[in-house]
Amino acid sequence: MAKAVNAMNKQRRDDDSHRLFPFLEKEYGIYVQKSTLIKPYVSIIETDRGKWVLKKYRTFLEASRQQVFFRLLNNSGFQAAPAIEGVISFENEYWMLQTYISSSRPFHYADEKDRYDSLSLLYMYHAYSQPLLHHPFFATMLPHYSLYEKWHQRYEQFLYALPVLKQLMKDEELSFILYCARSFFERFPHFFSSFIAEKKTIIHGDVASHNFLRTEKAVYLIDYDLIAVAPPAIDYLQYASRVLPYVQWSFAYLERQPLLQPLVTKPWFLTALLFPADLMRECRVIVQRGKPFSLPYFEHRKQFVQKIMNMIR
Repeated sequence: MAKAVNAMNKQRRDDDSHRLFPFLEKEYGIYVQKSTLIKPYVSIIETDRGKWVLKKYRTFLEASRQQVFFRLLNNSGFQAAPAIEGVISFENEYWMLQTYISSSRPFHYADEKDRYDSLSLLYMYHAYSQPLLHHPFFATMLPHYSLYEKWHQRYEQFLYALPVLKQLMKDEELSFILYCARSFFERFPHFFSSFIAEKKTIIHGDVASHNFLRTEKAVYLIDYDLIAVAPPAIDYLQYASRVLPYVQWSFAYLERQPLLQPLVTKPWFLTALLFPADLMRECRVIVQRGKPFSLPYFEHRKQFVQKIMNMIR
């Protein structure tokens, strides 16, 4: 039954974009020759004018915010983002056309060069996005990232899934994860003022490896749907959470990165590193799969947490 529903939903998403194609041809003279769905509401379309990415947004505000942000970012000199061709309104839906970037190989945090290049590109992106905070359009159009509240919501979802997770994970690992989460919630309020005092920028908000593309000549950062006002360190926290499993939870690895060195001395940042963001993010997937799950490099991770606890005491 579930497979049938998923198939119907996929077909519905396909139909959403296909209904748009005759409109593109009639109103814009764009003939779509081929369409490939790459994720919900995002397709690669091959047309008589070239290859584009077609993406659907729920509201005009979301689509226009993306369009304005992309154009301002490109105009500021940041060349590592796709260009926006335009936003199309069709039957109370909003579709954005952006240039298609062909990657030369998959980008992955297991690769040392990819880890280095993604961190460098994030730093460059923050330098270009920070001045855009002063643009009148973004004064009221951008959300402010609430770290504590967002993570507390994920923690509540994790607790809801806990009965199922107990059947899939070892008690020792679950107890450790709960200890890490509770340690964050207990300690972070003590450092909240220093977190608030951090200089703000427009963060990317989703620095997963699949949002970086490597071409023959450059690396690009894509998918800016979660942009928000926050300290750049929020993106670096996400980066650390995603990279650490590939470096065996080595705190020394973070210390060796010049861009992270100022952060790993700050108590609020260290406390945030305690939070098991990776598992909170994936707990729904673990439950859906219904297969036994074990934390990679569990002993290394325990040492990582113990080192941080010693540093913030």
